[in-house]
Amino acid sequence: MPKDSRARTRAIRAAQGENRERRYTQASHTLDGGASASQKSADPTAPPMELHVVPFVFACTVPAALDRHAFVQALADQLHTLRREKTGEEYEGRADVVVLPQGWEPEQQLPGHVGAMLLVNAWAVRPWARAGEWEAVVTDFYDAGKAWVLEQYPVPVEGHPVAMPLDNEKALALYNGAQFVAHTGGEHAEMPAGWAPLVAARRTELAAAVREPQGEAAGQDLPEMVPNARGGAAKTSSSSRRPYRVVDRFYQGWYLRSGDGTFDADGGHRRELETLDFTMLELTRGPLRPVVPPTDEDCAAVKAALVGAGRKAAGSLLVALYRLVLEDAGAGREGGARYRMMAGREGSWESEDMVRLAWNVGVDLAEKKTRFDEAAVSELVRVVQGWVTGPDVYVEVAANLAWLFSKVADEAGGWSAVADRPLQPGQRVGGHPEHVVEAVQHYLLSQTVERPA
Repeated sequence: MPKDSRARTRAIRAAQGENRERRYTQASHTLDGGASASQKSADPTAPPMELHVVPFVFACTVPAALDRHAFVQALADQLHTLRREKTGEEYEGRADVVVLPQGWEPEQQLPGHVGAMLLVNAWAVRPWARAGEWEAVVTDFYDAGKAWVLEQYPVPVEGHPVAMPLDNEKALALYNGAQFVAHTGGEHAEMPAGWAPLVAARRTELAAAVREPQGEAAGQDLPEMVPNARGGAAKTSSSSRRPYRVVDRFYQGWYLRSGDGTFDADGGHRRELETLDFTMLELTRGPLRPVVPPTDEDCAAVKAALVGAGRKAAGSLLVALYRLVLEDAGAGREGGARYRMMAGREGSWESEDMVRLAWNVGVDLAEKKTRFDEAAVSELVRVVQGWVTGPDVYVEVAANLAWLFSKVADEAGGWSAVADRPLQPGQRVGGHPEHVVEAVQHYLLSQTVERPA
C-alpha cells in the first residue's frame, strides 16, 4: 500500500479516533501488516467455524461526479466471494458498506476526484480463533474491494485504496452518523448456504449478552447486528437488527450507543432523558421509526423540482424550508427536537444551518414571488413532509437535501445555474450581503465537486 497517500493517512486517523493512546505508528503497523501473521502456524486442533463481523475503514479515490449511492451499492455487491492470495483459499462473505459524512474531500493532486471514506462490515464464517485470522479477513475483503475500484476508476498509485481495521466502539460511533448503508446484493442477495442457523444462534447469543453482559466476551462483537439482506433498514422489532438511529413519537431522535445496545437521546442531557434499552424505549416512547435514506423516487422528485426551477432553485428550496419550519413553529408539540425536520440528526451542523437559513433568508424570499418557483416549492414541501411524517420510517432532512441540491448544481454547471442574480457573489446592487451568500453556499453546496470553503 502507498506509504504517503492522503487516503492512507485519513484511514489511520479514522481508526485512531479519539483514542490517542493507540499511536499513529501502531495503527500504521496494523494497516501495513496485512495477513502475514495468519500463516505463521497451522492449528492442528482445527478452530471452530463461527459467524462474526470485522469492521474497517475503506478509503479510496473516485471521480467527484459519481453517484454515491450507486457506487456504494456496486462495491457491496462485489464483496461476496473472497480469495486469500497467499493460500488460494476461497470462501463466501457478505458486507455492509456505509457512506460516512466524513471524507469526500477534493483531492488536490487529482483534479476532479475526491477521497471517499467508507465503513465496511465484513461478514464471514471463519476459524476466528486462528492466529491472525481477523486481520487476514480484512485483507481479503480489502483486496476484493481494491481490485474492483481500480478496475472501475483507475488512478495513480497515490490514490489507491487503503484499509484500516477498527475497534467496535469506534465503528459504532461512525455508524451513528451513517448517511446510507448498502448490503451485498445482486445475484448474491441471499445468505450463503448454512448461514441461517448461525444467524439465528447469533441473535440468541446477542440478546443474552445485552441482558447479562459477560465481561470482555460481551464486547467482542458489534452488538445487535446480523448480516442484512439487500434493502433498507430492518423492521424495528426486538428480534431483528437494531437501527442505528430512531425517532420517537415526540420527534425526539435516539442513537445506538457503543458497546451495550442501549440508546441515547440527541440533546438528552439538557432534556433529562436517560439511556434506555430498545424494549423500554419502544414501550415508553414508541412507536419508533428507524432513520433511513430517501427512496429513489423521492430523490428523483426533489431533483426534478430543483431542475425545473432553474436559477430559482436555491431560492425555491429556501422558501420551502421556511414554510416547513413556520408550520413546525405553530405545532405546539411537546418534547423532542424543536423542529420535526431536525429529529433525524439533531445537533448536526447541516440541521442547524438549514433552520437558520430558513428563518434568516427564506423568510425574506417568501415575500418576493419572482425569486422562487411555486411549483418547485410545493413539491419540495410535499416530499419533506413525507420524510418526517411517514408512519413507518423517518428520512433525515438536512444532509439529504444538501446532497441532492449539490448533485443538481454539479450537473447544471455550478452555482450560477441554480441561483438567481441577488444570490451570486459580488453583487453590489440588489444583491444579498456577501456573508449571506457564503452561508447559503456553505450549506447548499456542501457536497459538490468543488465545495466552497
